[in-house]
Amino acid sequence: MTLGATVALKFLKASRSGPGEALSGKVVVVTGASRGIGRAVALECAQRGARVVLAARHKETLQGVADEVRQLGGEATVAVTDVTDPAQVQRLVNTAVATYGRLDVMMNHAGTWFIDTVEHSDPQRTRNLIELNVMGVLHGVQAALPVMRLQGFGHIINTSSIEGRVGFPFTGVYAGTKAFVELLTQALRQELMYVERTGIRVSVLLPVTTRTPIFDHVDNVKEGGQGAHMVRPVQEATQVARAVVDAMEHYRPVIYPLAPSKGLVMLYDLLPKLTGQLMTLARVDRHVSPLSHRQRGSHREERPILPVVKGGTRHD
Repeated sequence: MTLGATVALKFLKASRSGPGEALSGKVVVVTGASRGIGRAVALECAQRGARVVLAARHKETLQGVADEVRQLGGEATVAVTDVTDPAQVQRLVNTAVATYGRLDVMMNHAGTWFIDTVEHSDPQRTRNLIELNVMGVLHGVQAALPVMRLQGFGHIINTSSIEGRVGFPFTGVYAGTKAFVELLTQALRQELMYVERTGIRVSVLLPVTTRTPIFDHVDNVKEGGQGAHMVRPVQEATQVARAVVDAMEHYRPVIYPLAPSKGLVMLYDLLPKLTGQLMTLARVDRHVSPLSHRQRGSHREERPILPVVKGGTRHD
């Protein structure tokens, strides 16, 4: 972090972001911003007046999202980042502060998954998933916190999944990484908000199946090849993004974009055997019941992945 940026941050305590305050002028960093939920969150933030810093591994895709942000009248900075490398994540945070002088929200969203039995999950594939889904989140938290402590405010949002609470068959390793993120976030919230009372807010995102391009190319080792079957209920990335950005403006510790999904968590706690039997019908590896779509993929040939930005207008 530059000396000028450090000095500037010391004056931001008087302009701290509070509950119910609009995002206009705030700085939001989103990892995994090149597609899916991350892209939708970036566009939603931009439409509400935030300045966004877009992070992912592929510059060309990020530039496309940045162009969409600018079409909507927003400000965007691209920072090519591999979140498995802590030095790159630190550089991402430094870029945000050097460019805009502050860091209001750090959304640690980058992640992926694969489909296989727990028994046969390849050790190297498993390590790679842990590096991205777990260590990538930890790197983001640890890079953002010194800046937010100096400011006296900030908001960390970590992406888990409903699978961080209730497991599905053949995505056990993925679910394990998301459970890690969920519990890490709980502990972080307790430390920063209730023990230390830092002024830094902490939230976790628990989406259900969200229609994104990952369903087209995820490694389906269980069945061979690529692609997964979406399991109902299915949300659009725009619905998830609205819930996330609402929580930036009106704080929520746990973000359920689909409120009824809380019922699944409660059902598992009360009736784990019955829930386990029901979950065998919710298969992403193959179509076995009306709960899963008959064909693999996101079906973007039939309906484009939302949101669509065209002619300076966002279409949901």
